[in-house]
This record gives sequence, C-alpha cells and structure tokens, in this order.
Amino acid sequence: MTGIERRRGWSEEQKRAILLEVATSGLGVSAVARQHDILPQQIYAWRRAFRLAATGGRDTPSFLPVTIVPASEEPPRSDRSGECEKAGRAIRGGKVEIRCKGGRVLKFDHSLDAATLRALIRVAEEA
Repeated sequence: MTGIERRRGWSEEQKRAILLEVATSGLGVSAVARQHDILPQQIYAWRRAFRLAATGGRDTPSFLPVTIVPASEEPPRSDRSGECEKAGRAIRGGKVEIRCKGGRVLKFDHSLDAATLRALIRVAEEA
C-alpha cells in the first residue's frame, strides 16, 4: 500500500445532506458517492443507520398504498417520494406490475411469495 490512509469523520448534518442529495437530485448513489469521494456502500450504511434510529432499532417492513385499477385504466400518480408511484396494475396472465421511484418497474407473477416480493420492493426502493 502506498500513500496516506484517510479516515474522515462525517457529521450527522453532512450525512443527512448527502442522503438528501441522493433522494432529490435524480442521480444514482454511485454518482453522488463519486462527487463526495466516498464509496456507495457508505451511503447505504448511513441510510440504514438513520432508518434503524427512526424505527427504534427495528428494521421492519412498511406497508405501501396500493390501488387496484382495471387493466385499461391508467392508475393515479402519487407525489409521495420514497414510496411506489404506481402500484397494483394487473397485466395479462396473472402478472403484476409495480412502478417505483426513479422509474424502476417490478414485474412478477401473481404467485410470487410475500417474502421474495418484500425483498424485491426493498431493493428497488433503496437503489
């Protein structure tokens, strides 16, 4: 190894500002991490730490609003950030489509088990 080892300290305000930038800038975690010369894993760790602090140390799943609409009708958009914008639109053949923030779309068969679905939604919302 060459060079000087760096270990920087980040205040709570700096961490929150970086997390807010990830949430509002439209840039991905990697792009924001590069701008601040940190690893993306650090941002994910801060996000998880703040979430655990807010829930009293419990990392429990949360419920999201779902609207079921006929296949020919476009579901209403939600202005809530951090939650799925459109949810529960049925597709041919028993498929379900959930559109999440950042334009991510989850398409899956109606027979997908709940644990796997929770994991997929969590990954899509945190990405």
